[in-house]
Amino acid sequence: MQIRQIRHLTRGLTIAAGALIAVGLGLACLRYSFAEPLVRQSYDLPFLWRAPIDTHEVVLVYLDEYSAKQLNQPLDDVWNRALHVALLNRLTEDMARVVFYDIVFDQPAPDPTADVAFADSMRKNGRVILGAALDLKERQGVRSESVSPPIKLLRKAAASWGLLAFRPVDPDYGVRHIYFGNSVKAEATWEAAKFLGAKMTGETRDTLKPHWVNYYGPCGTFSSVSIAQALTPNGVPPDFFKNKIVLVGGQLALGGQKVQRDEFSTPYSRSNHQFTPGTEVHATILLNLLRGDWLTRIALNRETALIVLIGLLAGGLSFLRPIPATLLAVIISAGMACAACFLVWHQRIWFAWLIPVAVQIPFGLTWSVGSQYLLESRRRKELRKAFGFYLSPQMADRIANSDFDLRPGGKVVEATVIFTDLENFTTLSEDLDPAEVSAILIAYFEQTTRCILENKGTIIKYVGDAVMAAWGAPVDEPAHAIRAAEAACDLRCLSEMEVRGKKLRTRVGVNSGKVLAGNLGSSFRFDYTMIGDTTNFASRLESLNKYLGTQVLISDSVRQQLDSKFITRRLGEFRVAGKTHGVVIHELLCRSGAEAGERAWIEVFEAGLETFRVGDFSKAAELMSRTRELRGGTDGPVEFYLRKIATLSRQDKIENWNGIIELSEK
Repeated sequence: MQIRQIRHLTRGLTIAAGALIAVGLGLACLRYSFAEPLVRQSYDLPFLWRAPIDTHEVVLVYLDEYSAKQLNQPLDDVWNRALHVALLNRLTEDMARVVFYDIVFDQPAPDPTADVAFADSMRKNGRVILGAALDLKERQGVRSESVSPPIKLLRKAAASWGLLAFRPVDPDYGVRHIYFGNSVKAEATWEAAKFLGAKMTGETRDTLKPHWVNYYGPCGTFSSVSIAQALTPNGVPPDFFKNKIVLVGGQLALGGQKVQRDEFSTPYSRSNHQFTPGTEVHATILLNLLRGDWLTRIALNRETALIVLIGLLAGGLSFLRPIPATLLAVIISAGMACAACFLVWHQRIWFAWLIPVAVQIPFGLTWSVGSQYLLESRRRKELRKAFGFYLSPQMADRIANSDFDLRPGGKVVEATVIFTDLENFTTLSEDLDPAEVSAILIAYFEQTTRCILENKGTIIKYVGDAVMAAWGAPVDEPAHAIRAAEAACDLRCLSEMEVRGKKLRTRVGVNSGKVLAGNLGSSFRFDYTMIGDTTNFASRLESLNKYLGTQVLISDSVRQQLDSKFITRRLGEFRVAGKTHGVVIHELLCRSGAEAGERAWIEVFEAGLETFRVGDFSKAAELMSRTRELRGGTDGPVEFYLRKIATLSRQDKIENWNGIIELSEK
C-alpha cells in the first residue's frame, strides 16, 4: 500500500473515530445524570435572552415583614385569621376573578369564631381555592406521601382545594416541571385552572405528557402588594383587584399553620442570583395552564437523532484545517443557540441543546486540531514543544534533532547540578495568603528560570520555592561547570525581593560529578530527573549557605573546572551530613573584573583559614577580624569562623584536630 493511501486511510479512520466518540459522548450526556447541569442550563438560558412577558391577569398579595409590623402580627406565630377575612371581603367587593391561597390552613384558629367568619367570607366569595401540604415521609426504607388538608370547615366553604407542592425540585432548588398532583389529589394550580375553565383540565391528569414551566420574567414580574396595603383605605387604587387572579402567600418565615418561606430558583436566578417566592412560581404555572403556553420537550427519539447528527458533524470537523474548523464550530454553536431560543420563544419547545454546543462540538474541534497535529507534525516539533518548557530553545532544537529516548530509564553522565532557594521564604509564607505566595513565587521563578535558560541549562523541577537545574544532560555539554557558574553568578546578582519589610535573597548550591540522568518513575508516569550523591551534595551546599551567611557555594569539583573568569574563595573543609570524609567548599563571588579589590581581602581570609586549620586560633581570629574590616564590617564566613574559634578556644584540649568542621544538620 502506498504512503499516500496509508495517510488517507489513517485520516479516514481518525475522522470516523472522532465522529463515533462525539456521538457516544452526546448520547451518554443525554441518557445519564452526570450531564443534568447542562440539560438544566439548556432549559434556562433562552429565558435570560427573552424580554419579560405581560402578566396583567395576576396580582400577588404577600404576607411580608412590612405587613407584620404594620398590622402588629408576630413573625414566628400564626397571624390573626380576621386579617384574611378582611382581605377576602375586599377581594369579594372588587370582584376578583379567583382567590388562590398559597397558605395551608390545616390547624384551627385560636378563636373558633375567626374560622367561622373566614368560612362565611369564602362562601360569600365563591371563588376561593385553598392549598394543602404534601409531606414526604420515609419509614424503614419505605417512602410515603401524606396530605395535610385545610380544616374541614374551611375546606367545605372553599370552591376547591389542592396540593401546594412542586415535584420534582431540581438539585439547584429550581422548579422546571409542572406538577399536576398525585393519585389522591390534584395540585392547587390545577384545581384553580379547572375552576377558571382551562381547556387542558378536561383531560385525565394521569395521561398527560410532561409539561415544563414557561417563566414570564425574573422575580417581581407579577404585580404585587402587601396585605397591609390591600387592607389600608386607599392603599391600592379602586377596583385594583377587579377581574384579577389573586394569589395570597408568604414572603417571610412564619411559624405554625404558617406561611412557609418557600423560595426557589428560576432560570433568571443564573443572572441575578435572586430566588423567587413559591407564590410567584404558582402564579406562573397557573397562568401557563390558563394560557396554554407551557413548554414541552422535544421527543426523545428526535433529540437522539439530533445528537447523532451533530456528533457526525463534529467528527467531520477533522476534514478541515484548524481555523476553518473553528469558524464552522462557532457557526454551528451560534446556530444551535439561536434555534433553541426561537423554539422556546415562539414554538414553546425546548431541547438539551447545550450537549452538542458544550460537549460534542468542542470535542470535535479538539479532536480535529489534535488529530491533525499528531498526523502531520514531525517528531522534532513534538519533542521541541515538550522540552521547550524546561530547556533553552537551542537545547530543545538539539534534542528534537537527535534520537532522544523517551522511554523510562536513565544513564550515568557527568553533569553539574544547581539548587536554588529563596532565603527565609518558608517561614515568611506561613503568614501569607496563598494567592500572595503564588504571586511571589511566579515573579521569583520568572527571574531564576531566565538566568538558567539563558545559560543553556535545563530546568529539572520546581519544589516549593526551590529550583533544580542541570548542565551536561539531557544534551552533552563539555563546559557544564562553567555554564553552571555563569548561571550562578546571574542568580547571585538577582535583585532582592522585599516582602512585608523583609528582603529575600536567592541562595545557590552547585556541584559537579556523576549522576544517573533519565526518565525515572513508572511506566504510567515519569519525570526527567537526576539522582545520586552529586545531586544530594548540591542540595546540601544550598542549605549550607544559611550557616555560612553566603549566597553561592560550589564544591571543589566545580572549582577545579573553572578558569580565571571567576573569583572564588576557599571556605575550608567540612564534613556534612551524609558524608564520611571532609569535602572542600568554595564561595563563588563574581566574574573576574566585576568587583575591584576582591583578591586582597580573599588572601587575608585564606591565610586566616590556614592558621585555623593548623590550630592557631588566636592568629586565625586576628586575620578573620582583619578580613571583616576590609569587607566593610560584615562578612558571613568570617562571622561563622569567629563563632567557631570562640567555641574552640573555650575548650581545654582539642584532640586529633585536623581543621575539618563537623556539620550534623542537613
